[in-house]
Amino acid sequence: MYFTLARRIITALRDVPLVRDSVIVTSSAEVEIFAGHLGVRVMHQMRDEGINSACEAALASAVGITNALIVAGDLPLVSSESLTALLQAAHLQERGVTIVPDRHHVGTNALVCTPADAIRLRFGPNSFAAHLRTAQEHGLEARIFESSELALDIDEPEDLDAWRGYDSPTNVGDQRENKSIAGGRGNLPGSCGDVVRPG
Repeated sequence: MYFTLARRIITALRDVPLVRDSVIVTSSAEVEIFAGHLGVRVMHQMRDEGINSACEAALASAVGITNALIVAGDLPLVSSESLTALLQAAHLQERGVTIVPDRHHVGTNALVCTPADAIRLRFGPNSFAAHLRTAQEHGLEARIFESSELALDIDEPEDLDAWRGYDSPTNVGDQRENKSIAGGRGNLPGSCGDVVRPG
């Protein structure tokens, strides 16, 4: 399943006009071969040092970039349209951080940073609140982007059930695309971010 989801992410990124370069950081030879077949730039790590270290290494290698888009690799509903909508909402010309929470508002499924190294990355337990807090500590505007396509990640068996639910007749076409899984700012204790929804 990992490679199925990864292929979906890479394909979606390839079709986003605003994305100029994609990189995978890995210590796995198998992942390197997989990424190479898809034409994605690969950075090799000697050992797995975690997602934050991997992302920071990728950012450090990308000379001259002004914005960074970091996307989780386990988003089964991701599409080029949802990523394009995220980047359009992120105000790429302005300093700030745009955070896409998971459907429980606990984790971070995608993050857009301007400048690329705007904040110290906080992926891990409770990363949504941690990224919000870190952005505010740096005096940066924090935006929360709500997207049903980007909110679903595969961490638990119940997430697979939720994914299957999107194949039901009541969740097709525009209805699926525009459905907001999360509520407004009132659902986010201590949050000072602006909530942005596509469409």
